[in-house]
This record gives sequence, C-alpha cells and structure tokens, in this order.
Amino acid sequence: MNIGILGAATVGETLAAEFIRAGHEVLLSNRRGPGSLSLVIHRLGSQARAVTLEQAAACPIVVLAIPWVSVKEALAKLPKWEGRILIDATNTFLNYVDFTVDHLGDDSGSEIIARLAADARVVKAFNTLPIAGFFNAAPEGHKRVAFIAGDDAQAKASVAELIRSLNLVPMDLGTLGSGGRFMQLGGVFSGAELLKTNDL
Repeated sequence: MNIGILGAATVGETLAAEFIRAGHEVLLSNRRGPGSLSLVIHRLGSQARAVTLEQAAACPIVVLAIPWVSVKEALAKLPKWEGRILIDATNTFLNYVDFTVDHLGDDSGSEIIARLAADARVVKAFNTLPIAGFFNAAPEGHKRVAFIAGDDAQAKASVAELIRSLNLVPMDLGTLGSGGRFMQLGGVFSGAELLKTNDL
C-alpha cells in the first residue's frame, strides 16, 4: 500500500520507517519541499520517496504529522480529499519550548481537522504515546495497543488493518468527538500504555 505522510520530523519519519518495515511504500513530504528530504530518504531506503505535500495527500491513506500550529495553513493549500483517509497523528501543542497546549473549548483537535479537511475521512491514531513508544519491544506474549477514533466505520477498519500490519492491536474508542477527547492531551488515554496478550 502507498501511504502519504505530511510532515517529516520525528513522528513522520518514525512512522515511515515502521510502515516500510511492514512492507508498505511511503511518500514523505514536508513544508520545505522534496529537496530538503534527501538525508531522510537515504535513511529510509528505496521504499520511500520524497514528494510534495500535494502528492503525498493524493495517497489512499495519509498521515498528518505536521505541528498543530501549522495544520490550518498546510491543509488549506491541499486539493479536495474526495473521501481519502486522513490519519490525525497530531497533538495540540502551541510550541515545543514549554509545551503549552491549545485550548479547544468543546472541540477535539480531530474535529477541527475534520472541518479543515471537510471531504476527508479523518481517523485519530498514533498520538497517545511518544511515537517511538508504540514500537518498543512488548513483553513476550503481548502486543501493544494503538487507540483509534473516527466517525467513518470503513475508514476506521482500514486504519485498524494498517495498525495490525505494524504488529500492534487497534482499539476503537468511538467518534472523533468522544474518542478524540479521550486520546488528546489531557484525555484519559493520553500517555496510557496498554498491552494485550496474544491469546485474547
């Protein structure tokens, strides 16, 4: 499967490496353009390509891994999503100096993203742990859980299958509203590390 990634910092590169390890091909992009990604692509190998944000966003499944403060501007520049799946891996930090968190009122961050990418099928995933934490070795006989939330059952099923390909166990927390709030910073599952035994 071709997977597009918007953002090539720690989250984007880590997910790209894990997708490649699982046999997927990755189209990696950032706001500075493909020419800035040569070292990252060299590290990732031949199953990764550096592309524009628009090219990455044309994939059937796309991961949003851009800093929260840049999301609105980045999504505004992209063409219509036409029902493609957008995985929201963001956290709502206003900066990475003192890690101030944006106040969203009654919204979840993913609901805001769903409005900004109105014709995308948004699924929240890969945000409840530091990204490397999802791929730390699990104790023998266990797999690590990756939470998901979304409003489209078929999109969630596709993301769940992608998660399984990474040797993780998907756990559906519900809609972008309720589940998204559970998962985002300050939510009950933010920072939660859950393991599932292989025989369950």
